[in-house]
Amino acid sequence: MRQGHIAIYYGKGKGKTAVAVGRGMRAIGEGLRVVMIQFMDYHNSKEIALLKKMEPDFRIFRFEKDRTGMDVHDDALDEAVRKELSGEIRNAFNFAKKIVDTGECEMLLLDGVLECVEKGYLQEADLEELVDKRPEYMDFILTGTILPEGMVSRAANIYQIVLEKEGRA
Repeated sequence: MRQGHIAIYYGKGKGKTAVAVGRGMRAIGEGLRVVMIQFMDYHNSKEIALLKKMEPDFRIFRFEKDRTGMDVHDDALDEAVRKELSGEIRNAFNFAKKIVDTGECEMLLLDGVLECVEKGYLQEADLEELVDKRPEYMDFILTGTILPEGMVSRAANIYQIVLEKEGRA
């Protein structure tokens, strides 16, 4: 039987989602089914349009509504927006639990979930419980800005993405 692993991509640098998507594409090439759930990252619509063409092998889900022009990463968000965002994140997390319970994929990408822990939308203990419940054959890829201490012992691989130089691409 296939043995799944947990990988974490974290840090302030850009590219965490791109790496996770690349891992997902590689998994498709190996005949695996991939589910990606995006948390707090509505603005990457161009890459999402491309990924939608890969369904049903690579399925992507977002529960956050479009807040164009608003920075959901801002700590000074209006309380009503925070509450609404919290509900959307909870829906996404509950969907992730359903994916784990049904075992309907071999790779689950939780893009931005670590930032939800950092911002207080999710409890680290809830994320740890989800990771501990994953079927043995299922890979988990977690991305975000922080590395929660409780995830260190659970992950097989941890990568810190660091910006070394910023310029125009």
